[in-house]
Amino acid sequence: MITWNRRRVKCCAPVRVRAHARMLTANCPAKLAEPIAVRSTPGFTLLEVLVAVAIVAIALVTFMGLHLHSLDNTIRAQDLTTAVLLAQGKMATMGEFPDTGEADGKFEGPELERFQWATAVTERTLDALGGGKPVTVRHLEVTVRWADGQQIRHYTLEAYGVR
Repeated sequence: MITWNRRRVKCCAPVRVRAHARMLTANCPAKLAEPIAVRSTPGFTLLEVLVAVAIVAIALVTFMGLHLHSLDNTIRAQDLTTAVLLAQGKMATMGEFPDTGEADGKFEGPELERFQWATAVTERTLDALGGGKPVTVRHLEVTVRWADGQQIRHYTLEAYGVR
């Protein structure tokens, strides 16, 4: 007895083979094995392959859509972070108690050309309680605007100065 494809085969017994292969046995001379008709060949049918490809295609389209959505959110988060930092920088350059009025402009630099700023400072005088000296309050507002595709987005930073 010899082992052929993990099966025990008797000497000179026919062996099922897929292609034209040689059947070698211990007691028999080497000869070509006759191909035997196999009733169920291993493999996949065309329908099974098409269903598998369709499932993979649907999953791939879904994952690509999620990836695109993730990239859009990342870009929006970067733009918002940039706008916050620019607004804080502009607020810092205005000083503690700036003059009243409005101003606008653009930020310098090629990477900041999409961003514009606008400032507004308003003043209110509040009467003090108990007949004291009136208090002057200034409302500082810095708005940063930028283009995001077809939309214009904005971020507003507010602060108050008291004197």
